Amino acid sequence: MDESRNKDHDHDTHAIPPQAICNIYKKYQRMDDTAVDEDLNVIDFSRGLTDTQKGKLAPAGTVEAELIAKAQKTFKFYGKEDANGSPEPESLPTPCTAYEHKGFPGLRLYPSLLPPECQVMMMNSVMHRDLANPLHKTNMHPDYKIPFPSSTSPTGSFFGYPPHSKHEVYTPLNPDSHHKQLNTTQFLSKKLRWLTLGSQYDWTTRSYPTTSPTPFPPDIASLVTTLFHSSFTPESGVVLLYSTKDYMPVHRDVSEQCDRGLASFSLGCDGLFILSKDLKNDGEDVDEDNEDREMEMCVLRVRSGDCVWMSGETRWCWHAMPKVMNNTCPSWLEDWPAEKGGRKEFEKWKGYMKGKRLNLSCRQVWG
Repeated sequence: MDESRNKDHDHDTHAIPPQAICNIYKKYQRMDDTAVDEDLNVIDFSRGLTDTQKGKLAPAGTVEAELIAKAQKTFKFYGKEDANGSPEPESLPTPCTAYEHKGFPGLRLYPSLLPPECQVMMMNSVMHRDLANPLHKTNMHPDYKIPFPSSTSPTGSFFGYPPHSKHEVYTPLNPDSHHKQLNTTQFLSKKLRWLTLGSQYDWTTRSYPTTSPTPFPPDIASLVTTLFHSSFTPESGVVLLYSTKDYMPVHRDVSEQCDRGLASFSLGCDGLFILSKDLKNDGEDVDEDNEDREMEMCVLRVRSGDCVWMSGETRWCWHAMPKVMNNTCPSWLEDWPAEKGGRKEFEKWKGYMKGKRLNLSCRQVWG
């Protein structure tokens, strides 16, 4: 048996991406922000859809304001005894229209699904609590000894450390390696690229362990399962942290052992998300060894609070993030982690998210 192929969907985890999406990826990676703004091939809900895009994207229902408010409340008060008696919001959030793409079966786009308060809550959960949990691995774990905040820390967060402090030192595990000693500013602002939640994805083997040392964060899971009517169980999450010059190369998420959908949430600066799908006739097999095969493309500008749902045929599509747009972080996140009435320690990190984009993809691993 070819162990590089998943028995549930028969996609090779080590396959080489088709040339067509690689070409589109390079095109947008080189494009400046002004050109992206003017490119009418990019689906941008804030700008409005072109006639061609309206022909491909169809409204597929509405996430009602009451459901969004319920999901946010469940997230906010998860595990608290007085959750049922908590006050209702003064006003309901804006309903979200979901769109389906006729050329990508299973792709649903949810512009502005998460209200601003919910976006801040997700940032706090992931970047304060979950990042500080050493069981949630990061790209830094293989190479550095990381001074995690102690259980008695007043903030329980790396952002509770003073910037540029010499007291918190990130030391290379191998003193003979090319890695240099870091401080917290270098760790958070320059070196941190990804964080895994729940079942810990192994980026080297492109596989998941059969057991997990820590569950997927239950409060985030409650938000996601409420919004998506428990259509899948979040068991693993990949958090990608981008600066404006960062990118994610072309890849597929085919390591999961089931075919349930994947929900991908955007926070912070805008990003360009590209998808490709094989062009084929009904009943026709795809030769995945043919790197020059024809592909249909979708280029989407994702903004803070948007969610991309990938299921069905689209669940296994090649995709990438070639570009993060500068100066596009919304006002409610650009000062994060500093918040009105928040902790004084976080004020020293004010503006951290102004030039960052965070993506959280939630997926079920096991069938």
